Amino acid sequence: MSMNAEMNAPRIGAFPTPIQTLLLDDSAFDRARIRRMSGKIDLNVNLTEVSGITELKTAIETKLFDLVLIDYRLPQGDGLDVLACIQKSDLNCNAGLIMITGEGDTRTAVTAMRNGCHDFLTKDAMTADQLQVAMMGAMQTVQDRRKIRTQTAVQNDTIRKSLSDALMEQDIRGTVRQLFKDEFAARMPPPRVENWAGGDSSELDALLATMDDDDEFIFN
Repeated sequence: MSMNAEMNAPRIGAFPTPIQTLLLDDSAFDRARIRRMSGKIDLNVNLTEVSGITELKTAIETKLFDLVLIDYRLPQGDGLDVLACIQKSDLNCNAGLIMITGEGDTRTAVTAMRNGCHDFLTKDAMTADQLQVAMMGAMQTVQDRRKIRTQTAVQNDTIRKSLSDALMEQDIRGTVRQLFKDEFAARMPPPRVENWAGGDSSELDALLATMDDDDEFIFN
C-alpha cells in the first residue's frame, strides 16, 4: 500500500464505539456465522439481528444504527426493497449499507451499488477481514458524504449572507433593480413592455418594493 493510500485509509478510532449494527438475514445459521465474524474483527460491534423485513422496519423506526447488513435473498421481498425502505427512514437514512449477495451474483451487487448501497459482500466467500474492510469503508463513505453536505450548506449560507449584505448597499441595490427591470421587460409581452418603456412601471416597482425595505433581502 502506498504512503498516500495509508494516510487516506479509514482509521478504526474514527468510528463510533460501539458500532451499532443491524443484520437482516432469514437464515439463523448465516446470522450466527456473521455474529462470530463480527466478534473476531478489530471493531467494537453491537449486533442487532432480525430475520425479516417486518422486524427490520420496527428496528429502524426505534433505534439509530451506524451500519445495516442486508441479505439480498429473502422469503418476502429482496435486499433492494430493504435498501429503499432504509433510505426512506427518518432515523436511519444515513446508515452505512452493505449488501450480502450469493456467490457470483455480480449483477445484483452492481444494482445495489447504483441504488445507494456503500459496499457488498459475497456470503459464501466472506471472511472476517473482508467484513471489517466493508464495514469501515461504508462508514467512511457516510462520514465523507456528511462532511461534504455540511461544507456545502455552510458555503451556501455564506453566499446568501454575502448577497444579502451587498444588497443593503444603495448603489448595488440600484444596479440590481435596473437589471431586474431590463430582464423582466425582455420577457414581458409587447404591450406591457411598451408601458414600462413609457414610464408606467408601477407593477414592476411593486414587485421590487421589498428591495427598498430596511429588512435584509434574502435569496433562497
